[in-house]
Amino acid sequence: MFFLSPLALLGLGAALVPPFLHLMKRRLPPEVVFPAVRYLRQTEREAERAIRLRHVLLMALRMLAVALVALAAARPVVPRSMGALHEPTALALVLDHSLSAGAIVGGARLFDDLATRARETLRAAQPGDALWLIGADGLPRRGAPAELLEAVAALGPEARRLDLAASVGTAARVIATAGYARGEIHVLTDLQATAFGPRDARGDSAAAGLPVVFYHPAVEPPENLAVVEARAQPGMWLAGSGGGGGGGGGGGGGVAVRIGGAPARSGARVSAALTVGGRAGGRALVSPGDEVVLAAPAADPGWRGGEVTLDADELRADDHRPLAVRVVAPAAVKVDPRADLGRFAGEALAALGAAGHIRLGVAGGVWLGHAPPGGPAVVFPPADTVQLGAVNRALAAFGVGWRFGARVEREDTVLAPEIPELSGARVGRRYRLEPAGDGAESARAVLARAGRDPWVVRDGQVVLLASRMVPEETALPLTGAFVPFMGALVNRIARGEAGLIEAAPGDPVSLPGRVTAVALAPDSAWTVPGGAVVPAPETPGLYALLSGPDTIGMLVVAPDARESNLTRAAADRLRAAFPGARVTVTSNPREYATLRFRGSGRSELTGGLLAVALALLLAEAALAAGGPRRRG
Repeated sequence: MFFLSPLALLGLGAALVPPFLHLMKRRLPPEVVFPAVRYLRQTEREAERAIRLRHVLLMALRMLAVALVALAAARPVVPRSMGALHEPTALALVLDHSLSAGAIVGGARLFDDLATRARETLRAAQPGDALWLIGADGLPRRGAPAELLEAVAALGPEARRLDLAASVGTAARVIATAGYARGEIHVLTDLQATAFGPRDARGDSAAAGLPVVFYHPAVEPPENLAVVEARAQPGMWLAGSGGGGGGGGGGGGGVAVRIGGAPARSGARVSAALTVGGRAGGRALVSPGDEVVLAAPAADPGWRGGEVTLDADELRADDHRPLAVRVVAPAAVKVDPRADLGRFAGEALAALGAAGHIRLGVAGGVWLGHAPPGGPAVVFPPADTVQLGAVNRALAAFGVGWRFGARVEREDTVLAPEIPELSGARVGRRYRLEPAGDGAESARAVLARAGRDPWVVRDGQVVLLASRMVPEETALPLTGAFVPFMGALVNRIARGEAGLIEAAPGDPVSLPGRVTAVALAPDSAWTVPGGAVVPAPETPGLYALLSGPDTIGMLVVAPDARESNLTRAAADRLRAAFPGARVTVTSNPREYATLRFRGSGRSELTGGLLAVALALLLAEAALAAGGPRRRG
């Protein structure tokens, strides 16, 4: 037996109150010598024995009733008899082993407590139960208790984020298909508020009618600071330039860092440090919510990996964040003097040249104009539609499998996963980019779309744009992203590179069309079809995107920023997230033990003890009322 509220046992001392009151009220009646009374002596002795017995019984009943009430307040729990079985139950166990569960409190990981509770529940299961284990990947795994115990033993905190609301919905749906009359959902978690999505999200009613038990460790979550964003600024650096002046446009730079986590109760600040390519960069003192730019060291040409690190705290998995940057020599750019690219394009190229981000006017590099002369080229549509046929013939002569088609007058938003500088750009006028002859559109060639239509395509060394860079056709030249876009166009896109893709562990990633493999290690690669959607690796780090033997981009996998905020969700938030479900939240391992399998594993005696105490009080009242009354 154990007690859920053991401090209530102090109330047993109240059982001494009835005898104390009895002794306080006890008095000896005066003796009066009266001859006639001698005939009543024998009767009085017999009556005294009856009265004394009744008083003892009343006192015992009162003491026992008080003791039972005190025991009931302590909530005693006892195991059921060895032969007792609970009804067959479908139980889904959601075990949170996401990044936040790795926080250390009191020298132990939060996950260790959660895993202990999971093992206890699985050991209490019976052969007739249906059991599922749902981990951080959100997939339900059905198995026998022994199999799931092995699965729990193999788990540990990982960088993946667990969506608790989605996992409970999944658990409810697998229980609904199991065909069992009884079902339960147990969620063993640190109860992180950010694991439930936006506060105004509609609740999942799939669990309506089911008991949903949330168990979380009783300890308070620790303070935590995290690097939630680390991005090269600008996105491409020039070789040998300290501080990272780059071909993405926009002056000098470094690494933009954002600090997250929960506000520190102590107000302490920690040190953030940058390394790139094994060389130390800038440092700064930071606190949650800070955004700083750390100066970058000089870097050699190529794809360079780096990391931003913080002083270690109780959740170490988010105290460092990987980053990648492309370091290049400025591209040589030659503009066709016969081409009319528009005033804005000319000014952007001049600004890039003045800043040293490109070598403007130098032959042998990237050619910009209306027709490719051979070699790397960026082709814009002509201002005069009469010239369109000549441009298409020049493209065909050069072997380009795309051409300019009919004109489209419709405003659309540009979708360009490979060209982040185009994010949100609006296009109002363009030509359709069509495969030449009877060829079919290749997803590997399309770099950006305006609505459903290709807007930027690549074929070999030639890049085609469907619009001129003028305000009459696109609002892009009027935005701050235009100069970085022109820099990326000649320094990265025309060179056949895909740039950076960022993702959280396990998230779906749309790979560029030219990617043929993802390098998982220096000596191993994951072959993928071009344009495929694949899950990001579960381990944070840098993964090269390969096109044949060449690295054309980098996949940066880093933890979801929401995992770093350890603030706990309130109980009313849980009830709102699962309308209609019978939600119970506890941090007491003993109380949780009484809830599994609807209490079939253990019995709480509170109700029975109160019922017996009430019966004793009724008996006491009846006994007290039925006794002889004294006359004054």
